[in-house]
Amino acid sequence: MKTVLIAEDDTIFLKLLASSLRENHPQFDILTAENGKQAVTILNQHRISLLITDVKMPEMDGLALLAYVNENFPFIPCFVMTAYETPELRQKLPKDIRKFLRKPFPADRLGQEIQKILQQEAPKGMLSGISVSSFMMMIEMEKKTCILEVNLPDGEKGLFYFEKGILCNAVSSGLKGEEAALKFITRKKARFSFRPLPQKKIAKLPEMTLKDLVQKASALDMPLEKMEEKADTAPELNLSGVFVSSDRKYGGKMVVKHLSISDIRMKFDLKPEIMIDSKLSIEFNLDDQPRSHISKEVIVTGIDRFFVDAEFCSKEHYDRLGPYLHFNGLDEKNW
Repeated sequence: MKTVLIAEDDTIFLKLLASSLRENHPQFDILTAENGKQAVTILNQHRISLLITDVKMPEMDGLALLAYVNENFPFIPCFVMTAYETPELRQKLPKDIRKFLRKPFPADRLGQEIQKILQQEAPKGMLSGISVSSFMMMIEMEKKTCILEVNLPDGEKGLFYFEKGILCNAVSSGLKGEEAALKFITRKKARFSFRPLPQKKIAKLPEMTLKDLVQKASALDMPLEKMEEKADTAPELNLSGVFVSSDRKYGGKMVVKHLSISDIRMKFDLKPEIMIDSKLSIEFNLDDQPRSHISKEVIVTGIDRFFVDAEFCSKEHYDRLGPYLHFNGLDEKNW
């Protein structure tokens, strides 16, 4: 039996989640903790298959708990519950945090997400643990004030100064500011710990955001031929279609700009009234010779002005979409 640990300081919400999972998913053993310290005790006493944690908790918050899991149990997949997630941050976060659940959310949705993860087998050679950029973006998301200490496997250590979620400065051996940040931010394996900010003021990085730093560091790490190859692998599409929300309150025209086996990006004529996790029915025509008509259901994962990212409710494409994706090299998401 797979064991799921939920860490949440809101006891009413915690009981609601736990009772819903026990009633509807008896195949899971559900354990609960009201703060990070209790969760650490449980982690050391039981074999945990999945951790679900809130971020803001007393005694030991969710970020400190994730840092502990990252160091001691890096093979445990993690869901993060937060009230502060934005579509922009969701799009930027790598996949090593398996799922961000924006509170509040219906209790029955959690069981579906748990099943998706626990039914999957980890790909061979997959790196365990949380990347540096993911951890920093969670600090940004939660507007946390702290010093984040990052220790790399080769012994290098870096200090990152955050004030209300804004990266103010960074230092490592012989480096300061942007140079130090760029050295660490794309690393996939690291240990994390926290310190309080000192009393004296810290010089801030000039006009630099985490998004800028991640993009710049990624570009520096990527050889020129790889950059050119990457630019060539994500052709923009222009497939006309329509959408309608599951409650049929909203609908209209859209254009499919990108496609993969699992995801789709659409551009709407008007700024959409929908929200993250909305379910949509979409129809569009491919640009193949028969102008194949495609009809699908999707769940919205990100919204940026007129652009909407979504995941297909079913990844099995038995219609013309499957061959179209394969023969056009669109099997994987590459945008």
